Amino acid sequence: MATEEMRARSARSNNPFHRIPFQRADLSAPENGGGGIKELVPVTPQYRAALIETLVTAATALHPEIALYPNSPGVLVFKLRDTAIAKSHRPNTLVAEAELQPAGVGRIEEMLVAANAASLDTLSVVILSRNTQQIRANLSAIEKIQAWDKSRRLLAPVPELRRRGRALLSLFRYHAPDATACNVDALRAVFQKFKIAATPIPQRWGPPVFLVDLGTIKDEALEALSMFPGLRSIFPEPRVQSTAAIPGFVPGPFLPPLPGDVLPIVGVFDTGTAASATSLRPWISSSDPYVLPPETDHVHGTAVASLVAGAKLLNDGHILLPPTRCRVHDTCGLEAAGGNVTDLIIRLSDAVGKAPHVKIWNLSLGAGQIGDQDFSYFAQQLDALSDQHKVLFVVAAGNYVGLPRRGWPVSDPNLQDRLSSPGDSVRALTVGAVAHLDSPGAVVAAGHPAPYSRRGPGPVFTPKPDLVHAGGGVHSEWNVGPSSLQMLNPTDALYGSFGTSFATPIVSSVAGHVWQSLDGRPDLAVAPHMVKALLVHAARLASPDYGAQERRYYGSGIPKDALSALYDSDDCFTMMFEALVVPGFKWRKAPYPIPASLLHNGKLRAEVIITAAYSPPLDPSAGAEYVRANANVSFGVLNGNRIAGKVPMEGEAGTTGYEAAQIEHGGKWSPVKLHRKRFPNGVAGDQWAIQVDALLRANEPPLAEPLNVALIVSLRSLDGNAQVHADGVRSLVSSNWVRQQLPVRVPVHV
Repeated sequence: MATEEMRARSARSNNPFHRIPFQRADLSAPENGGGGIKELVPVTPQYRAALIETLVTAATALHPEIALYPNSPGVLVFKLRDTAIAKSHRPNTLVAEAELQPAGVGRIEEMLVAANAASLDTLSVVILSRNTQQIRANLSAIEKIQAWDKSRRLLAPVPELRRRGRALLSLFRYHAPDATACNVDALRAVFQKFKIAATPIPQRWGPPVFLVDLGTIKDEALEALSMFPGLRSIFPEPRVQSTAAIPGFVPGPFLPPLPGDVLPIVGVFDTGTAASATSLRPWISSSDPYVLPPETDHVHGTAVASLVAGAKLLNDGHILLPPTRCRVHDTCGLEAAGGNVTDLIIRLSDAVGKAPHVKIWNLSLGAGQIGDQDFSYFAQQLDALSDQHKVLFVVAAGNYVGLPRRGWPVSDPNLQDRLSSPGDSVRALTVGAVAHLDSPGAVVAAGHPAPYSRRGPGPVFTPKPDLVHAGGGVHSEWNVGPSSLQMLNPTDALYGSFGTSFATPIVSSVAGHVWQSLDGRPDLAVAPHMVKALLVHAARLASPDYGAQERRYYGSGIPKDALSALYDSDDCFTMMFEALVVPGFKWRKAPYPIPASLLHNGKLRAEVIITAAYSPPLDPSAGAEYVRANANVSFGVLNGNRIAGKVPMEGEAGTTGYEAAQIEHGGKWSPVKLHRKRFPNGVAGDQWAIQVDALLRANEPPLAEPLNVALIVSLRSLDGNAQVHADGVRSLVSSNWVRQQLPVRVPVHV
């Protein structure tokens, strides 16, 4: 179990991780490679005729919409073959010759293009008559052509939309900005014609999203909107809920007074804390209320804040709970009965903007199960806020409360227990829950995923959750009991409850200390992806190497505490590199300093654990291709100027083959990369190196600035050799690399 791993190794404050800053000399142009264009299937006259048949069907579906709204193009879906998903096979030459315009991506195998009546005719001519090698290759990539019509636009049936009351309307973002602007104007004209009151919600990427109250819209107007070809989607506004607390009171107080002003501050955006929870009040550094009683009862917010301030203290000093404690910036932004997502986003945006000193924000809330392909609207908004304000959101994975109840191991793989939104946010740190205590009647044993904790992966197989922590055990039949987690209620009493809502603030408190421990060095700008990488890496150091199915529930495991995210145990040597990467160049550091105690007869005998995190450009209009850049990491042996990758090794699942297989098994395009390998028999190599290169999606413009990759590499002994860290430092000193100790200060444990 993870707790046994934690007991076996302890980080020591005299073994800091070493930071290796970026040096321009680390970049070089990669060797040329790759093949030419390919005709994936024979493009025969029969093949062209079959493709034209699908185009005619799609055009027939689009013509009524284009005729009704001539200022907004219709959108075609090029359904690509499984072997044509990679960027190099995209039919971009065909799109240009047919005078179409890229309009984003739908599912991972769907390229979207905008077309008017004239370009539909031109496309037909190109398909039938153009016979260049490039066009033939483009045609071979397309399995069929479909229409993005009303059936794709409406993400819920009209009766369901009306029942939910409020809907969000998202527009296509075309390749040409003026076409996108004209499309927005055309939609505004529809609003004016049918007297539809629509509230524009500005977006960091692309055109605004519009909020409409369907209770004020007649059927004729709703039908007109559903036919508007420039709308990508019409979907019910999500409702956001917190986890209800279950009482089991014991008198307080429980939290001793604050020990000075040295502790970090975590923003808790929740239902607010109660003034009557007197032992919690000294830990509230500031308050920012957006919701007042009776819309809130402060129950959930008080519980969450108490765990930020003292989870270990409230739970009898349990070994799994970290000793890190934080003050709380109390933001009452969520109604006790739940709220509309647009209201929450507006409040959260305002709250984060008014508190620039708060870098970690706890969100113990959820808004419905995610899908397989598209990243949720709420997640996209969190990503935009994270970029705008340079903050890290720590988000609950959500609670599965359906039937049948889930145990461990999971007996039914078809449960509706995927993550809830916004747990699919690629910038956020998403937290699931495990049980931390064994007790008679508990549904699962200590160390196992809690039966309510929602699982990954995120959309397009993005690895989620990132971490897990103690969220409280469940007793039959779905009750609190001795294995549940203890927290404060508004009357300053201790009670037991469970939920990913309560695992999340434990991780938030650790994140607060990690951020604070890095802050203060003039040449290091602490970034959310850096703190995220360190926490994920700490969890991996403290946890087993989970299999693919286990990772969907455990993520990377349980981070022990802030110390283990910044300092090594004696048997481990860790460096964090800052790699600035642009497509067309590779970043490489060599020769890699190997601790002498890990070399046996010239072979490296060790466990290599690598975590990389970065913040790639994002584009909501790209659907399944929302993440627009990828960083590839390789640790291996140099043969001349080429690296022979050993972690991961060439040919392992997810490193080669079709694009879809690399995404599912290798996490391609995920902005967190996880590699791990044990070499019990040793692996030979005269000169080791670490390397990163970057790749952009099809039709993505050049990067405005390089990808800043936080790359963490640990070399760990397989037999507990206590000389590894000291040997690693000696080898690093001999390398003459520019280096410094990573943490500025040791995390405060109180």
